[in-house]
Amino acid sequence: MVIHAVIRSGSPEGIMDRKFFSEFQYIVGGHPYSLSNIKNGIIRNNRRPPYSLVKPFGSGDNRLELVLPKVNPLIHFGLCDGTKSSPTVKFFSPQGIETELRTAAREFFQGIGMEVDLDKRTVHLTRIIKWFSSDFGQEKEILKWLMSYLNATKAGLLSHLLSDGGPVSISYKDYDWSVNS
Repeated sequence: MVIHAVIRSGSPEGIMDRKFFSEFQYIVGGHPYSLSNIKNGIIRNNRRPPYSLVKPFGSGDNRLELVLPKVNPLIHFGLCDGTKSSPTVKFFSPQGIETELRTAAREFFQGIGMEVDLDKRTVHLTRIIKWFSSDFGQEKEILKWLMSYLNATKAGLLSHLLSDGGPVSISYKDYDWSVNS
């Protein structure tokens, strides 16, 4: 659907690009589904998208039957929005989804998702974590959670920062909205 949306509407211009995330829809079973409906309504347990005051599905909406019972933060590394800063397109199987999502997260964090600056005692994280912070928890827990998805080099750097007791800053990288061609 993302590929189709990019072809029809162009790439998203920002997190609040209503046309891309909300207005481009497929009709499935007689109901409209946008990228935002699928991600925030179904996959994220009907949670509000970033910078929105309303949930995707209101009470009485038949699509509520499809809402997953809990949020798995790994989904953010399995979903591509067609931009250079998003995870790459992946295909998942029902039988291996959990393992495949872990692999997608490892690939993302080994690449552009995270960097450690020892001199400045700063961890630079993907802005995805900031936007969907309610799915990940508190910042310090995020860093511990992240350890499982890092290669040996990045895990060693992060472990060093976390173990010496000094302050660790977290900054969020700028998001590159240009199309991932």
